[in-house]
Amino acid sequence: MKYLLLLMIFLSFLDARIYRDSTREVVIDDSSKLMWQDDISVIKTLKDHDIAETYCKNLQYKGFDNWRLPEIEEFELIVDKKNTKNYINKAFKYNVPDGYWALKSHWRTLWFYADYMHFISGTAYYDSRHKTKYVRCVRNY
Repeated sequence: MKYLLLLMIFLSFLDARIYRDSTREVVIDDSSKLMWQDDISVIKTLKDHDIAETYCKNLQYKGFDNWRLPEIEEFELIVDKKNTKNYINKAFKYNVPDGYWALKSHWRTLWFYADYMHFISGTAYYDSRHKTKYVRCVRNY
């Protein structure tokens, strides 16, 4: 019985894997079924919110064309507060401790502000959609 319980605990950790596929330069999150872009462009691409959304929709990357700007809740899945260097899961090779745009813009501000994940603190915020922030696209697989 004791070994069965240990085996079940071990298998549950396998289900919640986040790992880097270096050959495709992506990070795979098996538990949420997401594939994250993780190449040099995610630390060099700064865009305002509208252009960031269009950029992800039009992205042709590693044989896939269904990329999109992530929801803030999806960003929260990759935050790792133990990684104090930049508060992102260590599977990610490329990251700057700064803001990355998320999809949602806020109606209460007449869509002038949108969400972003701030990887200096691993916390979600919102800011003017006209400012430039980094872009990391995601897709469901």
